Amino acid sequence: MSPPPAIPLDAQVRRVVLASQVLAGEMVLLGLAVQIAWFEAWTQPIVDAAAAQATGLANRARRDRLMRRGVPAHLAGRALGLVPGPRPHGDRPGDQPP
Repeated sequence: MSPPPAIPLDAQVRRVVLASQVLAGEMVLLGLAVQIAWFEAWTQPIVDAAAAQATGLANRARRDRLMRRGVPAHLAGRALGLVPGPRPHGDRPGDQPP
């Protein structure tokens, strides 16, 4: 059996440098991915709370509009569809403004 061909030292050094550069790039990408995942996990409750607050404000504004138009408070606070017909948003009967 013959020994494997010898690779010159400078070629080996270039291969090691290239592999270390690739590894460093992959580590940077992994660090960015971990940081983005952490940031999303940290901010998601804030985004959810803002969406809930916006929904509450919209419901309160709708209730106030209905009350100004003479709908009793106990009915205006419910999600009622007072105008029959197609609903453009389609989620709930109360999503359409009066």
